[in-house]
Amino acid sequence: MPEFLGRLRNRGHRLIARWGEEILLETSGNQKTWSSISGWEQRQWQRALESCQKSKPQTSLTGNVISWNLGPLHLSAALPYIAQTMQKGAAVVLLQEVLIRKGTTVKVRRELRQMFPMYECYIAAGSHVDVGNDENDRTLAEEYARSKAQITLVTFLHKQVFQTNALARTWYKPRDMSALEHMAQGRVLWLEVKTHDNVSISIVHVHQATAKRHDLQRQVTCLLRAMIDAALTQWRIMGSDFNATLSRYEYAQSTSQWGKQTYYRPAKG
Repeated sequence: MPEFLGRLRNRGHRLIARWGEEILLETSGNQKTWSSISGWEQRQWQRALESCQKSKPQTSLTGNVISWNLGPLHLSAALPYIAQTMQKGAAVVLLQEVLIRKGTTVKVRRELRQMFPMYECYIAAGSHVDVGNDENDRTLAEEYARSKAQITLVTFLHKQVFQTNALARTWYKPRDMSALEHMAQGRVLWLEVKTHDNVSISIVHVHQATAKRHDLQRQVTCLLRAMIDAALTQWRIMGSDFNATLSRYEYAQSTSQWGKQTYYRPAKG
């Protein structure tokens, strides 16, 4: 909490930060429990934070985020859609299921940086494609079998918003790899990055398991939940195709039931 109040102060909300210290912190500097604060103070504090959001100009923390599952689609076919998306100038662009040739991750990242110089680009390459029943999916599966293609997550961060030295973070422990199966490689890209006003933000990009694998979905969700619970005051942006858009008519009825059980915590900030 002191760190959060410090960020409020640095962004010009000094009076609100000072009041926050008075009602949220003990004289020792430790955070009070929420239940120990009066209902009136709780409501006033929430309104003060809402006022901060409404009154401040657009900054690195309020830029747009775009997330798009493009495929599976080969990079050459996906490029027109990527270029169209990048023209919107969003602070964060998250793309799932972009297929590249195996072993070309570094080359593709370099080329995308050159194509879109206003963005830093980060890629996580996986080793598995979720296969359906149509001919295109079977073709993709055959390409995987011949080790020709890799499915990727691509995260673009705008250079006017974020510093360019983002660090990739491991979101699971070695003992979890077996249970995660293919989800352990290239299906979650967790970046730690700072804005130009030196605010630390976690950018969490997830391509969830197919709706047929409730067990894997649950495993991924639980591990992400543990990471979030371990640092509740951290600013985060989390997005992607969670296979939880229940309005999609292609999903089976069983998926709807699973969606009601899916754990979700809004990312701070």
